[in-house]
Amino acid sequence: MSLRSVDTSTFNEYASLFQRGDEKALAFFYHEFHPTLALHAHRWIEDRSIAEEIASEALVKTWKMHWKLDSYGAIRAYLYKVVQRDSLAYIRKEKKRTAMHQQSQPYQSISDTPFDHVVRSEVYRIIHTALKDLSPANRKVIVMHYLEGKTTGQIARELKLHRSTVNTQKTKGLAALRKSLLRPMLILFYLIVKIFFPFS
Repeated sequence: MSLRSVDTSTFNEYASLFQRGDEKALAFFYHEFHPTLALHAHRWIEDRSIAEEIASEALVKTWKMHWKLDSYGAIRAYLYKVVQRDSLAYIRKEKKRTAMHQQSQPYQSISDTPFDHVVRSEVYRIIHTALKDLSPANRKVIVMHYLEGKTTGQIARELKLHRSTVNTQKTKGLAALRKSLLRPMLILFYLIVKIFFPFS
């Protein structure tokens, strides 16, 4: 289910059901948020399986607080807050447990402003929606190369494809992403301008 296929009234309806404890709303928000929450956690956690666990746990923790969350925006903000908090807590625990030096990059985002956090989260959601619109073959190659960091050779071996086929799918996928992302990114830019320059 993509953002383009769900209007604002539907989000608000499910947010109301979520607050009342309706499990249909939990299923809806799990489907809507889990992939992007996992990607968000992956900013700090290199292990994708751990990032996915943190995303799942964030949804459980948010569900336990459902009666306090009275809007779609409140649910979304709480989910991303829990993911960031738990991701950083995981890193601190692992660092203490292993007594090994960790790269400083995960901690740099602690100084992010709330606005940085919201914008980055929305960009993740836009990209995830665009990825879902790609063909399965193109999407698989794009995810493996750009999100999992695999080389063309590795992708070709895992998918049992010729390197030229992988390159073709990657090129087609990127072209489709550029076209799909143009309008949502322009809208996001417009909203940023309106927030910071309301009289422009």
